[in-house]
Amino acid sequence: MNRFVKELEKEGFSKVQRGMYARYCTTADNGRTHRRRIANVIEPRSTVCLLSITDREFAEIYSHFGSTKAPKKWPKSQDLIQYF
Repeated sequence: MNRFVKELEKEGFSKVQRGMYARYCTTADNGRTHRRRIANVIEPRSTVCLLSITDREFAEIYSHFGSTKAPKKWPKSQDLIQYF
């Protein structure tokens, strides 16, 4: 595991899929803090994209589960990151 991934996990990010990590931040200020921390540990010659969305935008995400059944009760928006 490379140094950058270890730093992400140390900052509380969870792996969503290969090369994609997510972290719930309670406020915009908290999100800016984590973006600054991540910017300080980006490895040379690498590309990192950071996306911030609001609780309302996150709640509007539509997930299609293909042939599997969706859960009967969806978790609260704050718990969705943990759901993965």
